[in-house]
Amino acid sequence: MQKDFHYFAIAVLCRAAGFNPADALTIAYASQYVDNATESELIRIDIGGGYLKFDPVCTCYQGLDAVASLAWSAQKRVWIPFHFLPARPFDPLAPNFSFITRPGSPFTELLIDQACKEPLEENTRRLCRIGVALHAYADSWAHQDFSGRKEHGENDVEEISTYHRETRRWDHPLAENLLFDILPQIGHAEAGHFPDLSYQKWRFYLCTPERRQIERDNVELFIHAARSIYHKLVPVDKISPSPLVPWNVLEPQLRTLFADPGKKPTTLDRSNLRAYRSYQEKNLDLRCQAWQKTFGDWFSSAGELYAYDHSTWRREALEGDVDWDGYSERDWYQMLPLRSRPNFWNSRWVHFHRAALRQRHFVLENLP
Repeated sequence: MQKDFHYFAIAVLCRAAGFNPADALTIAYASQYVDNATESELIRIDIGGGYLKFDPVCTCYQGLDAVASLAWSAQKRVWIPFHFLPARPFDPLAPNFSFITRPGSPFTELLIDQACKEPLEENTRRLCRIGVALHAYADSWAHQDFSGRKEHGENDVEEISTYHRETRRWDHPLAENLLFDILPQIGHAEAGHFPDLSYQKWRFYLCTPERRQIERDNVELFIHAARSIYHKLVPVDKISPSPLVPWNVLEPQLRTLFADPGKKPTTLDRSNLRAYRSYQEKNLDLRCQAWQKTFGDWFSSAGELYAYDHSTWRREALEGDVDWDGYSERDWYQMLPLRSRPNFWNSRWVHFHRAALRQRHFVLENLP
């Protein structure tokens, strides 16, 4: 899934389920920041009169960092705990443990339950923990049938076809099939962006020993995910709760937004992955604007905008250059110390990393 679900839809679902607007936006930001927390090395921080090293939790890579992703340590510490959760925790007495992700699985349910048990007295940490857990929970629909591992034949995708709802015809996008086939078989890399596009109807062959064809209508999958999230959040304890919005009132609006493909250019440069990703980012921004137009009034009292900037929480916690996405290991070691802001230890950026650490530990403890 992309920002339109992980941030914009999650904020709406939290608000509809009774969270007040400000808390709903905090949960949504934590949910989306899982796809933006590229901080992978110790960060030197000037705390006024001394220095310390803060150890953040990397939950993603910029684009697909092929070198980092090839290591098993990256797969088990990043891809599996936050994006491709196995269906069930490991049980040494149960045979046939699988790393394959399944929608709304028992393991993802456990993550949500653990997050919601955080005390109300630590509300910021609790909201961040819920947001991080919701990312994996939502991804279990979009990422089903894939795993966070490499070289086990689980993620070998071939013969992608897309369905055009206007013409009711299937198309075999040759350029995309060629581009994605060169990527490593981690997660849905060989399926490209197709699993994450809310409007896409598509099919592909998963080259497991039985070689099976899978067909998906992402609109329906995303609606199922949204419904499950809404019903999980309704009974959760809340501070200064907002009135509930019934699911049958909310669903038609969500369905319309999920089905909107955004404005597409008449020509599309498919010659390389960079050009293709640039197009996808522009298209995503247009779809996010539709969410803002539809639901912006829901968050007018929140004290912050119903909008997402991946540097906002970094700037709340730290002074200096926080644009570290894409840094090499050498860049990290050469980075000058950053000065902490007065509320650093209670900042949402710090709480996010504490929440991500707790989730990663919980997942790793339940892997073989």
